[in-house]
Amino acid sequence: MKPGKGSRAAASRFAANRGPTIPPVKDYVPGRRVQKPPFHAEIEAASQMAQDSPEFLEFVEKIVNMPPQMAPGVMEAIRMQKWKIAPNPLAAIRTAAHQEAKRMGIEPGPARVN
Repeated sequence: MKPGKGSRAAASRFAANRGPTIPPVKDYVPGRRVQKPPFHAEIEAASQMAQDSPEFLEFVEKIVNMPPQMAPGVMEAIRMQKWKIAPNPLAAIRTAAHQEAKRMGIEPGPARVN
């Protein structure tokens, strides 16, 4: 018989043949925050706007900090709704907007420095 197999090995591995110890039950603490991340309300409002509306273009420039020609990519990124589960929703929108713009053939202008 191989070492570690059989009843004698189990008896030496566990104290007094009682089996493995079970840790005490811990209180459940949810990992998600109750509070919504910053800019959640603004993004939710922008998702209801038309893509070519002046309010949406202002959202793209002021909040997302991207050039107005990226508006179609930003709108598509908002529609994908990955931003809802991201810890940083604006970063998720920026990343997805660049990827969508590349798929759409939109060339983003030079990066703005504020």
